[in-house]
Amino acid sequence: MFTKSCTTLLNLSLRSISKQANYVTKPPKPEIPKNPLNTVYSANSQSDNGIVYDRKPFKLVLEEGKTYHWCLCGRSKTQPMCDGTHKDVYLKISQRPIRFKVDKTKDYWLCNCKQTKNRPFCDGTHKQKEIQEATTIKV
Repeated sequence: MFTKSCTTLLNLSLRSISKQANYVTKPPKPEIPKNPLNTVYSANSQSDNGIVYDRKPFKLVLEEGKTYHWCLCGRSKTQPMCDGTHKDVYLKISQRPIRFKVDKTKDYWLCNCKQTKNRPFCDGTHKQKEIQEATTIKV
């Protein structure tokens, strides 16, 4: 009688442990957002990038439907957004800001190294050795 109840308790304990053991080896990769205005404005097709402003992205809450202007030249004082510094004729800056919108109101990671292939959103380019060793950082 005693061994039967011990076996029953042991089986119940093992079942509860196996139900709790939901192992996750890696978190899912976050979805990299796309700019819905990418094909609308010609500034999105600029071939050159600005100077490296920072070696890490900037997390910002963006609102659905609002139009933003992301600094591509890397010289804005209000990073990661544009403040019009590129208009100074004495600086001779050829890059123009990237206009963009988001589909949902939430946190987004915006590129601060200015080398992303998915402007204005961070795609991890800042992790490359040449970006990490850049000497033109404005921080």
